[in-house]
Amino acid sequence: MINLSLLVKLQAVFAVASLTYLATSAICEQMIGEPLSAAAIGPSILMFLAYCAALFLPRTGRIGWYRIAMVPALVLFGFGGVIGNITRYIDGGLAEYASLAAWGIAVAINFFGTVLNVIAALKLFKE
Repeated sequence: MINLSLLVKLQAVFAVASLTYLATSAICEQMIGEPLSAAAIGPSILMFLAYCAALFLPRTGRIGWYRIAMVPALVLFGFGGVIGNITRYIDGGLAEYASLAAWGIAVAINFFGTVLNVIAALKLFKE
């Protein structure tokens, strides 16, 4: 079982990786007119800022609220991020992505976060 402190740190790594991907996508969109993926950059950044805020809940002793916050994160990052990216690729190939690497990185980042969020939501961690 993973320690809660390490879990939250890994979730912060996930958030930073996601925000970096989104920022890179925004820069690509400004420079070449094409983002890295179909992700809605602005709303996605706001979603990750809310996610980051939820990562402070364990520090204040609100483990239950933290676990509840991971449920919508699972839906958004698991279904939207992992399954959504895979489905878009199956339906349209790389039409909505800058490259195969951009698609693969998006799936990998979201899969990493989804695994962590499952651990958090199901309380598969030590406090």
